[in-house]
Amino acid sequence: MPQLTSMMDMFTILLVFLLKNFSTEGQLINPSRDITLPVSAVQQAPETGLDVVVSRDWILVNGKPVARTPDADRLEGFIIPSLQRELQKYADEGRNLEEKYGRRFSGKVTIQGDKRLAYRALIKVMATCGQAHFPNMRLVVYQKEG
Repeated sequence: MPQLTSMMDMFTILLVFLLKNFSTEGQLINPSRDITLPVSAVQQAPETGLDVVVSRDWILVNGKPVARTPDADRLEGFIIPSLQRELQKYADEGRNLEEKYGRRFSGKVTIQGDKRLAYRALIKVMATCGQAHFPNMRLVVYQKEG
């Protein structure tokens, strides 16, 4: 009959081995329930940044509605004023943190756009992000299986 102490040692070693090999990458971005993300064969891992969601009805910044998408689509030009104001607040806050604490302001933004969204609306959101000092844009997609 094997001794209980030996079996406990074996299980402890197995547990440590499994924990060390466990992937902790996880999901960095929580997709909005109001949109269906496009599928892509992208291999690049997602990065965190300011979250901009563009559904068919609303444009949200970190969960806060800032403009109705149909209204923004009808605007002349490429800048959405209410979105620019909200993004500018975050850019100013980021620059203040950089000055006070030396934490570099990256200007990163992740854009979640519904796959049925008009190309014109997405371009307006991206142009507004660039004007509001968020030039590092990442579009969020689902990774194609296989």
